[in-house]
Amino acid sequence: MGTSTANVVEILALLILLQSVSSFCNGDNFNGSCIKTEREALVKFKSSLVDNSNSLPSWVGDDCCRWDGVTCDDITGHVVNLVLSWTSIRGNISLHLGNLSNLQYLDLSLNPSLAIHSLHFPSSLKYLNLTYVLLDKCENWLQSINMLPSLLELQLRYCELSIIGDVSHVNFTSLEVLDLESNNFHSTIPSWLYNITKLQNLVLQDNAFRGSLSTDISNLNSLASLDADFNSLEGNIPNTLNRLCNLIELHLGYNKFSGEISGTFGNSSGCIKNSLETLILLNNSFSGSIPDNLGQFKRLKELSFSENSFWGSIPVSIGQLYNLEILDFSKNSLHGKVSELHLLNLRSLFELSMDGNSLVFDIDPEWIPPFQLSWIHLSSCEVGPFPQWLRTQKSIRFLDMSNASISDNIPDWFENISSNIVSLDLSYNQLFGTLPTFRKLNTTYANEYRIILLKSNQFDGFLTRSQFDATILDISNNLLHGQIPQNISDMMPSLRHLSLSNNYLNGTVPATLCRIESLQILDLSNNQLSGRIPSCWGNLTSLTVIDFSSNMLSGDVPMSLGSQESLVSLHLQNNTLQGKIPMSLRNLESLETLDLSMNSFDGFIPSWIGESLSSLKVLSVHSNKFEGEIPLQLCYLASLRILNLANNVMTGTIPNCFGNFTAIAMHEQKGQWDYYANADPIFGFARASYGNNFVGEIPQELMNLSGLQNLNLSTNKLDGHIPWNIGKLSSLESLDLSENELSGSIPFSISDLNFLSHLNLSFNHLSGRIPTGNQLQTLDDKSIYIGNDGLCGPPLNNCSNDADELPKGHEKGSTTRKDDSEMVWFYGGMGMGFAAGFVGVCSILYFNDSWRCAWFGLVDRVYNKLWVTIAIKANQVKRKFLRNKLEGNA
Repeated sequence: MGTSTANVVEILALLILLQSVSSFCNGDNFNGSCIKTEREALVKFKSSLVDNSNSLPSWVGDDCCRWDGVTCDDITGHVVNLVLSWTSIRGNISLHLGNLSNLQYLDLSLNPSLAIHSLHFPSSLKYLNLTYVLLDKCENWLQSINMLPSLLELQLRYCELSIIGDVSHVNFTSLEVLDLESNNFHSTIPSWLYNITKLQNLVLQDNAFRGSLSTDISNLNSLASLDADFNSLEGNIPNTLNRLCNLIELHLGYNKFSGEISGTFGNSSGCIKNSLETLILLNNSFSGSIPDNLGQFKRLKELSFSENSFWGSIPVSIGQLYNLEILDFSKNSLHGKVSELHLLNLRSLFELSMDGNSLVFDIDPEWIPPFQLSWIHLSSCEVGPFPQWLRTQKSIRFLDMSNASISDNIPDWFENISSNIVSLDLSYNQLFGTLPTFRKLNTTYANEYRIILLKSNQFDGFLTRSQFDATILDISNNLLHGQIPQNISDMMPSLRHLSLSNNYLNGTVPATLCRIESLQILDLSNNQLSGRIPSCWGNLTSLTVIDFSSNMLSGDVPMSLGSQESLVSLHLQNNTLQGKIPMSLRNLESLETLDLSMNSFDGFIPSWIGESLSSLKVLSVHSNKFEGEIPLQLCYLASLRILNLANNVMTGTIPNCFGNFTAIAMHEQKGQWDYYANADPIFGFARASYGNNFVGEIPQELMNLSGLQNLNLSTNKLDGHIPWNIGKLSSLESLDLSENELSGSIPFSISDLNFLSHLNLSFNHLSGRIPTGNQLQTLDDKSIYIGNDGLCGPPLNNCSNDADELPKGHEKGSTTRKDDSEMVWFYGGMGMGFAAGFVGVCSILYFNDSWRCAWFGLVDRVYNKLWVTIAIKANQVKRKFLRNKLEGNA
């Protein structure tokens, strides 16, 4: 035995010696440092980089094996590994490393300023990682890879590849890992991919792949993980997928797959059930029922079917998945009961998401679950009384039971499980009694904060008796009364969002709120708060929303509100505030909403609103005591979408430049308003409203505001005609011009307003036939036109035969706008003025001979010139008439 061992050792030593001699002979004068030709290849690579003198600073000297990122074989001296990830190398290069004939591991990843337009690698390469290297111009990438028969792992994530390419024969059949995440292929999955039979890990995520998943997927019988999330794949999942006996993870979320899944996952003969641990099908269009035998997938740890169209009940067999950690059936059309049998053996479960279904939880109050949940999402399910089984869950971090039909009080034991709760949402239930008390948040994360949402319930009692330790607290729309705690800054020093709106809170606004420097949103609207607004807001640099509307606050607006440079929305409407708008508000350059309506503000609308608040989208100052004219500077507010100046004592005309409101004219719709604490989010374009003593005509320029939805000019002293092209306001839904002094006929173009649902033209001096057609057919209430004695036609009395068919003064380009009585006085005055002037001129000419002679000489010359011009024009007209007559006879 000893002799045999010695012989083996001698043979191994001899082989190593022969390999060393061979390497030496073929290593181009290997001198114990690195191979000369390989060093030259590395130097050439460095020289191709931008700013190569500063790139890779350690790459100096003869021994390239000592350079950073370079690894050589201890025996042969050949470069075997080149790892230059995250080295900030950059340039647009051709990557030719064929001289590194023994290179096995190449990693150039995480160098986003490096672009490669052609590739050439040694055939020895086994690992290649070019993640975050730009390859968008490298059309031959697949051909280059196909020349690497030994390649085991290929990472090409975020390379901006757009051409997937094709090969007639796949040579890299040894490949085990292929990661193509986040490129721009926009094609079907190539057929050559299904021929890499040794593939174990395939990542196709986020590539805009379209088409279906081929039945040839079963060729990849070594596949352990398939990730095709975030594509546009469609059709059914092929049934052949259940033949992948080694598949552990399957990610097909965020695609367009449809149909039922029972053929793939409900087939008891498929071997996939013995290996699968992760099944992600979320955000597709799958339908049908959840397979009854899903409980046979005993290895499942994560199961997500959320955001599909699955219907029916949840199979009880789910309760047998004892390895399951995450169960997510949220946002489907599931119905039926969920009992403790569905959860019976889920001992590993820590996330349960059933929200967005019509499920009814019918669980025995005495049942003790086998799990400890961290995530519970049951929103929109019918939970019934407050679940008693929750008392055993000591690890809850996220609990959402909003809109869950809970009619109960929160039990005392809830405080015992509250210390780990990071997010709680019990909104939109019928919870009553006093508010719950929370223990201090127990967390190991430095930046973690607590969210508590209890809005739209029936909680009563006093805030002063509750402890929250919250960063976001919303208890709006309840029955709370009493005062806001004066020590609120001590109770919640990290508060960012506080909403106590729609309660019965009284007392004053606590000045201690000004100490919470993290505060961003403050909504105390719709309460019974009184007194003055505190004047201490100077330190709250993060504040974006203040809503004190619909209270009984009095006094002036404090100057310190103007120090909130981040403020986006300021709502002070419906109080008893008074005085002038403080000039300090001109510093609120980020302000988008300013609502001061329904107060007792007086003075003029400041011109600096238009000059300084350029981001303003909503300006409402209606129902105050403002006077004077509309400042022309308001026309600078290009983003304005809502303007309301009604019910003041303002005078003057409506500025023509209001037609310059770009956001209205250009249909700039921004979507949902980001301040969601209001009862109704603001959508759409704009609303303009007046009700003052404005005079003059409706500006023609307003007809350029094609995005306008609501135009209210009622209860003023506007005169003239309704603009003939009012039909250009194509988005208009409500039009109120009542109680003015408008005259003439209603323009026919008003029938072009296809979205009009409210119209009021009453109590003016309109006359003629009422237009018909389109949307006007539905507006048949006589009160729309009452108080206009000259109007006729449906829905009023029929018109006589001589009623005007064409509204006078509304022809395109017409400038006829004045009332007839005004015209009579105008022409009468002009006649008397002409007579007086004529007598004066004649008197001068009578007493001054030289002036008289010059005047009559001028009259003679003008007369002769006019006579000749008229005669020529008459002859031209006569000839043209005769020529047309002759042509007609011919």
